[in-house]
Amino acid sequence: MRTPLVALLGCVLLQVCAGDGRAQGTAPAAAGTGIQFENPALPQPDRDALSRAALLVSRWAMVQRVVQAVKTQETAPLPIERVTAIDEAWQRGEDPEGLATSIGKSDCSQALQTLVSANPGYAEAFVADDRGVLVCMSQRTTDYFQGDEESWKRAFAGGAGAVFVSKLEHDASISLDVVHISVPIKSAGKVIGVLIVGRIAAPG
Repeated sequence: MRTPLVALLGCVLLQVCAGDGRAQGTAPAAAGTGIQFENPALPQPDRDALSRAALLVSRWAMVQRVVQAVKTQETAPLPIERVTAIDEAWQRGEDPEGLATSIGKSDCSQALQTLVSANPGYAEAFVADDRGVLVCMSQRTTDYFQGDEESWKRAFAGGAGAVFVSKLEHDASISLDVVHISVPIKSAGKVIGVLIVGRIAAPG
């Protein structure tokens, strides 16, 4: 059962999640890279390949259109109750308040679409702000609220920021098995959001 969004968003805003081992990012880190891997048994060649992929994704997180979109959303955060209502409708496949359409056409989403298209092996990319609320996406996501997802929590890390690589998992929104690479988005040294990218056919 999904944890109520009010509690989850409140946890992020008050930084209570900083005391949660999962939010802190306790997955093993690759030696010398600071990258956390959810799969501790990942063979070294696969780990090296995913480390290189994570470095690429980290550069995507510095694209100006991506950073600016998060900063813009930060200036006018939606009330928790509205986020909850939008998320529920979004998961039913609806286009609440026309948001799915407008987000999909935004400059940030177009930047992500270009990055994914230009880099074979990557299936999707999406950005959530410091509360886990969706900012932009290369294609429609399953959820509007990402704050209860492990990939967002590990990368946001209670505001500290971390690079996290998930286990191989099936992504229902794109109907593919992917490894999710999550990196913090920063502005003036502060973590303001998270970029999550699906890497296709990555090792399990």
